[in-house]
Amino acid sequence: MEQPVSQLWKNPLKRRYYRVQVAPDLFGELCLVRSWGSLDTARGNCKVELLHDWREAERRVARIAKERVRRGYRKVCE
Repeated sequence: MEQPVSQLWKNPLKRRYYRVQVAPDLFGELCLVRSWGSLDTARGNCKVELLHDWREAERRVARIAKERVRRGYRKVCE
């Protein structure tokens, strides 16, 4: 998984989205960027986390994906 990763989930009932992106930043640090918000308005937020390696990134993305599905989101192919 050493290429940038981007996954998007949408909750059609609540009209919400959740996006996860993993990629190195300009300084070479591996970052996990999570963003979420409404599909109907510009409201939302994001959070950036620094990760140690790609293995940790894979675990974090898998955990987030499991949580999103549990909360009624569906993965969207981009």
